[in-house]
Amino acid sequence: MTTNKLIVLSFLISLPITLVGQSFKGTVRDAVNAKPLPYASIGVKAKSIGGITDADGRFDIAINKAAPTDTIIVSYLGYASVKFVKREISQSAYQIKLSPGALQLHEVIAQGKREIIPIGNQKASGQYTGWGDYKSSRGRLRGVAIETNELPLKLAKFKMHMDACEFDSVRFRLHILPLAGGYSGNLKAELINENIFFNVNKGQKWVSVDLAPYNLVIDENIVVAVEWLDAWVKEEARDESYKLTISLSRKEGYMFIRNTPQEPFLPTKSKFSPTMCFETYKPGNGGVE
Repeated sequence: MTTNKLIVLSFLISLPITLVGQSFKGTVRDAVNAKPLPYASIGVKAKSIGGITDADGRFDIAINKAAPTDTIIVSYLGYASVKFVKREISQSAYQIKLSPGALQLHEVIAQGKREIIPIGNQKASGQYTGWGDYKSSRGRLRGVAIETNELPLKLAKFKMHMDACEFDSVRFRLHILPLAGGYSGNLKAELINENIFFNVNKGQKWVSVDLAPYNLVIDENIVVAVEWLDAWVKEEARDESYKLTISLSRKEGYMFIRNTPQEPFLPTKSKFSPTMCFETYKPGNGGVE
């Protein structure tokens, strides 16, 4: 009898420890104005566990497969990241506040005529890569290595060719990272210090993003990637499956894949690589910068 009581007591004591920490949820907000931060990244360092906040800054991430000592990082471009250790998570919901960093203000100056230098993959084939699961694909990323001997270059436009977009609208986030050491998957920090969001509409093929306001100059080879953040369809059709795919070019190269924010990129050499490219020009060419 005493033994049974001890077993029951031991179970009751261990139960909260077992349950707490299996889900990490709450809201991510700006520490200055308390506005929610949409599509902030939440991930377990170096592991394929994590996701992003929704359009209202809310998140609910399953972390049951993380070890008690694992570090969970909450990040947003232009803001200082915050870290949690899984075993220390005890609240049912967290109100996380990120402090904005010092963002560089960009002065856009009218330019004269200049030679456009295209870099990257510009011709689409019938091959494609992408997703189709409405609920689980948010936060997943596809990218390609872009190498050129024309450096340095100023980025004027990012362009991507869609194979299919069956959603009414999809939101992406652009990522640009230095390639140095990247073929092992260990890419460095972003070259951009703020979020660049863009939308793709149903049936759209070529997508173009104006980069002039961001004053981006590259002096080394890069990886460019797009992250699927959100998608919209009519309410009555939200449980259906939709195709969202990016065209591949016939140019051999490295495709970069990442499914959660803090895991290493998975570079894969292939005869086909994503149809992503830039329009660029030499800094100072055609006017005063």
